[in-house]
Amino acid sequence: MADARIARLIEIERMGSEARLLTFAMAGGDLGFTGGQYVIVNTGIELSPGKLAKRAYSILSGDDLQNQFQIAVRRIGDGPGSNFMHRLAVGAELVFSGPWGKFFPNGAPAGLRLVFATDTGITAALGLLCGRQIRESPADTTAIWFVESDEYFIPAAFARDSLRAGLAAFEVAIAPPAGAPDRLERALALLNRSLESRRPSSAFLAGDGAIIYPLRERLAGAGVPMENIRLEAFFNNPERKARL
Repeated sequence: MADARIARLIEIERMGSEARLLTFAMAGGDLGFTGGQYVIVNTGIELSPGKLAKRAYSILSGDDLQNQFQIAVRRIGDGPGSNFMHRLAVGAELVFSGPWGKFFPNGAPAGLRLVFATDTGITAALGLLCGRQIRESPADTTAIWFVESDEYFIPAAFARDSLRAGLAAFEVAIAPPAGAPDRLERALALLNRSLESRRPSSAFLAGDGAIIYPLRERLAGAGVPMENIRLEAFFNNPERKARL
């Protein structure tokens, strides 16, 4: 069982009607994370006897500051995790474990990189892009955010402002809603256009599992080794439950 850690909420910023940016300070020591990783929050909410609601949230702040970290949360219906995070007030303590995950370049070859995020997957992408390993060679990296609208989650302007200068490109592309029949087709068209100009050595895909798994297959078909493609599925994930 992972050891519980504690952080205190020190700042809240509203990011539209259904999203908020939360800044936490570690209660003791540093978090020790790499850009692109996530934490698992224990809400303390009992879903069934003996089963607590625990939810994963990507760290979107850069890993140069380790005694604080930021999480952006979009309220999703009556989801226990997102509503718990929206009820937190400044001064509240967060119980969590982590950092977890391998959504970072360790082991991936040097060379051109593609980061493709859908929807709330931008949090994992921003954490990765603001991390030290990407900042060492930002011009090697192209990033795409496939999202319904500027009101869906965090504003595009915030995402752009969060990035350090020097990326080869950062594109925000309008996406059909999740489940729309042409959604995958539109995402593949974006990927194909990117591949026409730059074929990456590695790729990092985050967000809708119904999109990023087919994108991984397309990248592999274009010659990107499967082991150099990292995924973080936030929903429609065949391998684990959705992040709420």
